[in-house]
Amino acid sequence: MKRYITLFLAVVLAAGIIGCTKTETPGARETVSPGPVSNVKYEADYGGGVLTYTIPSDADFLYVRAEYTIDNGMTISRTSSRYNKNMELTGMNEGPYLVKLYAVDVNGNESEPVEIEVSPLGATVGPISETLSITPGFGLFYINVENEFGTIVDVCVDLWVDNKLVATQTYTTAAEADRMKIDNLERDTKYTLDVKVRDNRYAYESGTTEFGNYQVLADDTLDMKPLRVIEDPELYGPENWDYTLTVPTQNLNNVKGAPKTQIKISGKTVQSKNYYTFDKFRNAAYKHNEGGVYLFWDGRTDTHFESGDYDVGQGPDWPWCYFIDMGRQVQLSRFRIWQVGGSHFGANSGGCKTFEFWGSNDPNPEDGLLSELISDPESTSNGWVLIGRYTFRVPSNDIDMQKEFEEGTEFLIDEDNPKFSRTFRYWRFVGVSDWPAAAGGRYWASGRLAEIALMGKEVEE
Repeated sequence: MKRYITLFLAVVLAAGIIGCTKTETPGARETVSPGPVSNVKYEADYGGGVLTYTIPSDADFLYVRAEYTIDNGMTISRTSSRYNKNMELTGMNEGPYLVKLYAVDVNGNESEPVEIEVSPLGATVGPISETLSITPGFGLFYINVENEFGTIVDVCVDLWVDNKLVATQTYTTAAEADRMKIDNLERDTKYTLDVKVRDNRYAYESGTTEFGNYQVLADDTLDMKPLRVIEDPELYGPENWDYTLTVPTQNLNNVKGAPKTQIKISGKTVQSKNYYTFDKFRNAAYKHNEGGVYLFWDGRTDTHFESGDYDVGQGPDWPWCYFIDMGRQVQLSRFRIWQVGGSHFGANSGGCKTFEFWGSNDPNPEDGLLSELISDPESTSNGWVLIGRYTFRVPSNDIDMQKEFEEGTEFLIDEDNPKFSRTFRYWRFVGVSDWPAAAGGRYWASGRLAEIALMGKEVEE
């Protein structure tokens, strides 16, 4: 019995000594390294690939760290948490590369490295360069590129004429699909383009893709002087208009009369009240205290709020529209719109945000230009056809806003495939929606547009 008591006291004493030792060195860090990863496998891809592995069983294991050196001498370190059993490698070319894998615990202790040699399919710039294509536009070329990898790349373009280098441009992008443009080019000139893709971070370069004998599409700035507003009686025609009637709502344009109660549209008898509204087939105000629609094409682009001579679209509310006669048949390729400058720039003060462009080429407008309201865009009908719906972008900063005020905003008839519109003489400009108004309340359906310029070609009748 005495022997057992002695043994018990010895154990207690030893425990006390150990306890006193840990108390005397508070915060002591464990220095035992975790076990290494195992079963390491590699699947090759462009730019690197994927490693899979089995993590160690250590309770305090935290993450796996990979370390490797790429072609430019840069050492890359990547980590993956204990909850993942794989790791993506990036920044590589063809290789081979030696990758060291470390298991790291909560105390920062690292295991002995596990080494694996990997050989990727090549840098990502290779397959990215294979997606390059050229689309001729009006006065410019579009360079199209796809990038499924999300790599930040420089698209480097050399422009040649008769074996002479005339321009060099570089565009940087990481978008999945992007389009860059080379503009201010001469019509009737044949260009050769050399394009390559460079990794913006690691400097890998693709081979050069050669595009030869490309010409821009040609258009002209159309003469805006013949333009005039088509008054409401002309829209409906004598058969549908009654000069003895009064407009049931405010008549902004002092036009005598109104559509008959029942009118004929596309051969059908309908109620005029469903059509004679500012958002459909009635003009917004031609003139008002801040300007008028004719100033929309007076040749002045530097219009400010303070000058009081702008504002397309002064209707009771949104949407509103204008019907315009071009004075001849045209086809549009693109157009440019200038917004008013200063504190009343559209996005700042409730100006026009989204608008529509409609066209018609009715050869017999004597019976009214609304004789056909809907038609198949692919048909040869003379009805009103939607040319496009467009939205002004929001400038990213004051410098960008000032540039847009000075240069205007260009819109293409077809953004994806530059082309001419169908032939038309009459067009309808619809202000669809506005930006949120600045402090002080919403402005009264004010477009806050200063000028428009149309590009395309005239069509011989």
